[in-house]
Amino acid sequence: MKNLLITNTKLNNIISEIKKNNNCEILIVKKNFKDVLKKKTKQFSKIILVTEKILPRNSEIYKTISNFIKNEKCSFIEIGHNKSKVPKDKASSNALINGSGNNTMLVIEKIIEMPNV
Repeated sequence: MKNLLITNTKLNNIISEIKKNNNCEILIVKKNFKDVLKKKTKQFSKIILVTEKILPRNSEIYKTISNFIKNEKCSFIEIGHNKSKVPKDKASSNALINGSGNNTMLVIEKIIEMPNV
């Protein structure tokens, strides 16, 4: 199964090398994110959310992804490039990596390579 990597345009340069990886589909968050995510019909083994900071649990993007994974049988991993305060609300994710900084690319590659996360 494929992996789905969700990020924003600010981190696009960090993940540019992953575009070469055939096992990962990349989705850039834009205004019509909710509609684009609904159209995804493929089964994904992992959904990886990479943002500058960990998203608040009440943000529209986080809610959209949470609703999407309820219908899928997949792992959800959050990665925050810069260190930030982690919300105390219950997370929908299976793993949370906060403040990976320069190692963000390495962390993403390792997660994609892992067969069962």
